[in-house]
Amino acid sequence: MRIWRDGATAALVVFLVLLSFWGAVLTGEKAVRPDGMTSRPSVQFQPIDDDGKVIDPQKILTAPYFKDPIYRSTVEEGGRRVAFLIPFKTDKIEDDLAFFIGPTPGLQEIQLNGQVIQPNIPLDTLRGAADGKALYYMLPLSAVRVGDNEIKVLVETQSPILALAPFHIGPAVEAARATSRIDLITNFIPTIAVSFLIFAFLLCAVVNWPSVDRPRVRTLMVLMVVWAARTYFITFQTPIELPFLVTSFIYYLLEGSVVVAFARHLLAGEPLSQKWSRWFFWLWIALIVYLAGITIAGFVVGPAIREWFKNLALLISVALLILALIGLPLLAWGIATRSDGRRLERFALMFCLLALVVDAGDSAFDWTVPFFPELSLTFYAAASAGLLLGLGVVASIAREASEARRTVIQSNEILAAKLDEQNAELARSYDAQKQMLQRQVMLEERQRIVRDMHDGIGGQLLGLMMQVRQGGADKIQVEQGLQSSISDLRLIVDSMDSADDGLAETLRSFEHRVRAQVEAAGLTFTVEHGLKDGEPGPGPRPTLQILRILQEAVTNAMRHSGGTEISLISRIDDNGFIHISVRDNGRGLPAEIKGGRGLTSMRSRAEAVGGNLKIDGNESGTTLSLIIPGPA
Repeated sequence: MRIWRDGATAALVVFLVLLSFWGAVLTGEKAVRPDGMTSRPSVQFQPIDDDGKVIDPQKILTAPYFKDPIYRSTVEEGGRRVAFLIPFKTDKIEDDLAFFIGPTPGLQEIQLNGQVIQPNIPLDTLRGAADGKALYYMLPLSAVRVGDNEIKVLVETQSPILALAPFHIGPAVEAARATSRIDLITNFIPTIAVSFLIFAFLLCAVVNWPSVDRPRVRTLMVLMVVWAARTYFITFQTPIELPFLVTSFIYYLLEGSVVVAFARHLLAGEPLSQKWSRWFFWLWIALIVYLAGITIAGFVVGPAIREWFKNLALLISVALLILALIGLPLLAWGIATRSDGRRLERFALMFCLLALVVDAGDSAFDWTVPFFPELSLTFYAAASAGLLLGLGVVASIAREASEARRTVIQSNEILAAKLDEQNAELARSYDAQKQMLQRQVMLEERQRIVRDMHDGIGGQLLGLMMQVRQGGADKIQVEQGLQSSISDLRLIVDSMDSADDGLAETLRSFEHRVRAQVEAAGLTFTVEHGLKDGEPGPGPRPTLQILRILQEAVTNAMRHSGGTEISLISRIDDNGFIHISVRDNGRGLPAEIKGGRGLTSMRSRAEAVGGNLKIDGNESGTTLSLIIPGPA
C-alpha cells in the first residue's frame, strides 16, 4: 500500500514540476514579445559589398521563416554580407513608432527608407552562442512615410548561416518592455546564475562532508562547474571572435559534458556508481575526440560538415530525453520518500533536466510551447535554470547545516540531562556511602565506648565490691567510687546521645548536667557559648574524651581551687581552632595537682582528639584551655 502511495506522490511531483516549468516558459516567451508581434512566412534579402552597397539590384533572395524562430538562409546562396528587406505600411505618422528586432548574429546597420537609424559603428552585438542581443530603435519622423516603407537590416555572418531574428514594428513602449525582459532573461538572470553556481561550488568545497556524502557532492560540484561554463559561454561575449567551427566545438562539448555530469550525479551513491563512472569518463573522452575530429575536418571540408554537428545535436537530444525519462521519476521518488533535507535540490535538478531537454530538443526539432504553436522557443531555458540549481544546492546545504546544528543541540541537551542524572545518582550514592560510613564509624566508636565502660566503670565497681566484701572500704570511699562511676557513666551516655549533634549542642548538654553539681557545692556557674550551632561534631569517642577533660577540670576546680565561681567558655579563633576553657577565681592549682596523674591523663585525652591542653594559673584563679581543630 505504501509503495503505491509513494508512487502516486512521485507522479504528482513530476506533473507539478512539468506544469510549473512549462508555465514559466510560457510566461517568459510571452514576455519577450511585443504585443501584436507576428511572424512573416519569409523575408527577402540582397547580397552587399564591403561598403554596404547592393551588388546586384536585380538579385533578390528569400529567407524562409523557421521555428527556431529565425529567418534563415545560407552563405552559399547570398554570401556573408547581406541586407534583409522588411517592407511595412503605415496610415499615419506616429511619434512613438519603434522597430524591435530579436538577437541577430552579426547585426551591422539598420536603415529606414534609405536613412540610417543604426550606423555601422562600434555596435558589438557579438555574444556567446546565443548570438547577439535584442534591440529596438525609434523610427525618426523625418524618415517615416505614409503608405509604403522599407527597413534594411545589414548583417555580416562568420558562420555558414545567414540569419535574421523575428522583428516587430509597433509602439515604442511595447518594444522597450520586450527588450528589457529579454535582457533580464538572457543576460541578468544567467549572470546571477553563474555567480550562485560558483558560490555553491565553493561552499561544497569548504564543507567537511561525511564520507557517505562525498561521492554525491563531488559529482554535484562537477555538474555545477560544467553548468556555469555552459551558461557563461552561451550568455557572455567571448574575449575574441571565434570561428563558427570553434564555437560549435565548445558549445557541443559543454552540452555533452552537462549530459555526462548530470547522468553521473544521478547515479552517485548507487551500488554500481563506481563501475558506471569509468564508462562515463570514457564516454566523455570519446565526445572530445569526436568533436575535435569533425572540427578539424570542417576546416578542410567546409560548410558541409554542418550536418555532422546537426547529427550530434540530434544524438544529444535523444540522450537527454532518455536521461529525463530515468532522472525525473528518480528525483521525484526521492522527493516523495526521503526526508534528508535535499528536496529543494531535487526540485532544482528536475527543472534543470527539463531545461536541458527543451534546449536540446529545440535545437534539433524546432519545438514550440505546448498548446501554443505560435510561440517558438527563443531563449536558452537552461541558462536561467542554473540559478535554481545554485539556489537549490545552497538551500540544501543550509538546511543540512541547520539539521546538523539542531541534532548537535539536541544531543548536547540529552548528554547534559544524562550527565545531570548521573551526577545526581553519584551524589545520592555518595550520600548513602557517607551515611553508611558515618554509621560504621559511630558503631565502632560505640563499641569502643562499651569496652571502655567494661574496662573502666566495670573495673571501678568490681574493685569497690571486692573492698566491701573484704571489709576494707569505709562509707566515704564507697560513696566517692560510686560517684566517680556514675559521673563517668553519665559522660558516656552524653557522648553517645550527642554523637550526631555538633559540639555547641554537646557543651549545652554538659552545662545542664554539671550546673547542678557546681551550684550544689555552693559555687556560681557561668557559661559563654561562642560556637555555631549546626556544625558537625567530632564523633562519639572524641566527644567522650572532650567531656572527660571538661568534667575533670570542673571537678578539680570544685575540690581544689577554693574559689566561688567557675566559668565554661567556648570560642573559635581566626585560624579555625576551637578553644574550650574552664576558669575559676580561686587560689590556683596545688603542686600535687599540677604534676599529678589527673592532668597527665587529661593531656593524653587532648592529644587523642588532635588537640593540646594549656593551663594558666595565678593568685586570681586558674584557666584550663582545651584547643582542638575546628570542623573541616
